[in-house]
Amino acid sequence: MYQWRKGIASWTCGNRLYLSVPFTWLLEEAQATADAHKGPVVCGGPAIKLMGPLSGAKAHDTADFDVLSMHNPCATFTTRGCPNKCAFCAVPKIEGAFVELETWKHAPVLCDNNLLECSRSHFSKVIESLKPFPACDFNQGLDARRFTQWHAETIAHLRHPKVRFAFDHANEESVVANAVETARKAGLRDFGIYVLFGFKDTLEDALYRLEKVREWGILPNAMRYQPLDAMKKNAYVEAGWEERDLQRVHRYYNKLNWLGHIPFDEYDIPDEPLFCARHGVDV
Repeated sequence: MYQWRKGIASWTCGNRLYLSVPFTWLLEEAQATADAHKGPVVCGGPAIKLMGPLSGAKAHDTADFDVLSMHNPCATFTTRGCPNKCAFCAVPKIEGAFVELETWKHAPVLCDNNLLECSRSHFSKVIESLKPFPACDFNQGLDARRFTQWHAETIAHLRHPKVRFAFDHANEESVVANAVETARKAGLRDFGIYVLFGFKDTLEDALYRLEKVREWGILPNAMRYQPLDAMKKNAYVEAGWEERDLQRVHRYYNKLNWLGHIPFDEYDIPDEPLFCARHGVDV
């Protein structure tokens, strides 16, 4: 269920090559793949929608294929779009206005960007579609501001649901805490919380949010900010941050099962990751 393709999804139909590029920092690799192919190339995916088609390739939404399944066969969308228009998020730019899909592939990993914007009737249909699965995952997160007791109690009818929220700014603390409490009162127990850092914040702000999630008894998922036009991953450093601290936060809080016994202020990283970052190597 969690076996996501880590990079570009590619497949052929006859001599035509299709490329689905999820991240802008993969565009150089995608261009090299397209250049090496002896035949027509069709490209799509979020990176193409943000930055335009590859040279010599035709941009297309590849609607004739279940592209998401090329990245994870257990994943699906039941809605598209999000009304929030967060400055760090590409969804409003690449998906447009929020819509409920009339039909969708029934699968246990939901990738809806703001499922709770949907009507109760649609939400109920989604829950019914998930009931046959032994486990399910609200993978892109549920909007804590829209999360109600009704949502929690409806989700609680599922077998082993994983509920995720986001804690992107310190002023969202009470909203996220209330969503977690509401979910727990309904009997939900498996949580994930995305914590964006390195975007209009400070190290102290990020640490406060990450440690607050730990206080709630949940392992945070620390998400380093990437600009929407980033051509290299982890190249951006927010004003007031140091590259070493960005790497420390990412490595420590995403490995708490191994590092959690060490206080963060006692945790450091070797120089090798800094060398890799300066030379464009993913760490």
